Amino acid sequence: MTKNAFQKITPTKATSSKTKVNKITADVTDEIKLKVDTFVRNKATLKQLEAEQLTIETEITEHVRPQQDELAFCGTFTKSLKVPGNDFEITFVTMDKFSVPQDEEPLAAIKKLVGDTRYDEMFASKETLSLKEHVVKNEKGELDKLAEACKKAGINVAEYFDRVEKVYAKDDLDRKQYELKASDLNTFRSLVKQAKPSLK
Repeated sequence: MTKNAFQKITPTKATSSKTKVNKITADVTDEIKLKVDTFVRNKATLKQLEAEQLTIETEITEHVRPQQDELAFCGTFTKSLKVPGNDFEITFVTMDKFSVPQDEEPLAAIKKLVGDTRYDEMFASKETLSLKEHVVKNEKGELDKLAEACKKAGINVAEYFDRVEKVYAKDDLDRKQYELKASDLNTFRSLVKQAKPSLK
């Protein structure tokens, strides 16, 4: 940081997290200015390359997938196919991982399409029990009431439930951390990990 860096920074009044505040400009060297320019240019180039890669990937997939389908229908199922180029070769791979709709109407359509027997061969259902958010927060002692009700019913809560108290950061901690002494901030950050800063 340059000698007069802090003279260029004008502190702003502490405001609520919803109040818009003017951004403070960092004091930088000419070398950092060049790095910033390179970062922005590279980001634009990367975005362009990502879009191009996505288009190419789609074209390859649309060309190869029907061949995989045809092989499977002829009795040769394979999860992968080699796709040659002039200089390189890639592998087209599919995974045994599916997202199944959960609404009644599309599930009924699937069952109608594949038939009851095949549906049972292709899909299974699993029931889970979860607590509603207001119960988990336990603001009105809902967990205590639930535990007591289970106890009265002869149900050993510890046998069926894990009860864990979770501490979470309240809103505006990014600002509130600066209410600490400067000498305590590093210790605080070694205990409470803030999300890694992003460069956009």
